[in-house]
Amino acid sequence: MNSQQIKEILLSEIHEVSINYEKYCNDPKHDFSRKRKLPFELMLKNIIGMGSKSITNELIDIFQASGEMPSASAFVQQRTKIRPEALKAVFDGFMSRILASADKMRILAVDGSDIQIETNPKDKTSHISTSIDKKSFNLLHLNALYDLEEHVYTDAIIQAAKSQNEHGALNEMVDRSEIPKALVIADRGYESYNDMAHIQEKGWFFLIRIKDGRNGIKMGLELPR
Repeated sequence: MNSQQIKEILLSEIHEVSINYEKYCNDPKHDFSRKRKLPFELMLKNIIGMGSKSITNELIDIFQASGEMPSASAFVQQRTKIRPEALKAVFDGFMSRILASADKMRILAVDGSDIQIETNPKDKTSHISTSIDKKSFNLLHLNALYDLEEHVYTDAIIQAAKSQNEHGALNEMVDRSEIPKALVIADRGYESYNDMAHIQEKGWFFLIRIKDGRNGIKMGLELPR
């Protein structure tokens, strides 16, 4: 599957979600009901396709600096009307079509990574303050399953830094996956009988690196020298 085919699938899924846009609006009766410069479908395309520039510069690129270009404030106002479930619906539909071959054993790597976001002391779930002398910051924790052969993410869960739980995220992603056969590869942070049980109950397989020393799972196993 080439890049153009992948792009066409993505745009098709954005369109499918946009047909029933009311399901994904904070106010279904009023949001996106009037014709504007940034309708629902275009908003999804812009949010997904934006890079690392400021909103104004991204809009300049999208609208080619034409007189039809909306302001950054207008973009933000339209964005706040869209529920996160819209992006999840696009992601799920896109992935189900990309991974359509049901009989293939998927090789999935799982890992977590911290993402620093805009500082907001009011958000106690993600706000981190290390010391009086250092600036505080906010963190999210991204948990992701990555298909090593198809080079795509098959699922992801974002957690606030103070409530992050990589084991719980892995179990949730495994339980809700529609992939029939997979091998999950994980590092030592995922050494857990519960993680293994969820993967086994799914009918999948696992390869998890275990800890050295006296406190890990290996102390209860009879292993070759």
